[in-house]
Amino acid sequence: MKKVTLILASVAMMLFASCKEETEKTTEKTVVVEKSTEAEAQPVEETDGTSLSVDKNGVEFSSKDGENKTEVEIKEDGGSVSTKK
Repeated sequence: MKKVTLILASVAMMLFASCKEETEKTTEKTVVVEKSTEAEAQPVEETDGTSLSVDKNGVEFSSKDGENKTEVEIKEDGGSVSTKK
């Protein structure tokens, strides 16, 4: 009985060893490309239109029509209005 168990165990070990999944070792090369992203400083031109910004500090509203510009800021501690022509 011991011989049969020993033979079956040997056969089982051979089957596990032969069915072992082989993994291929591959080496991957990593290439790092650096690009220079220097943006030229160009003056920002304000376009005509209306802008509204709401955040936890308050509300900011601005409107521009040609040469006329209006800005309104409302905050917790007070507000301000400025008009430029």
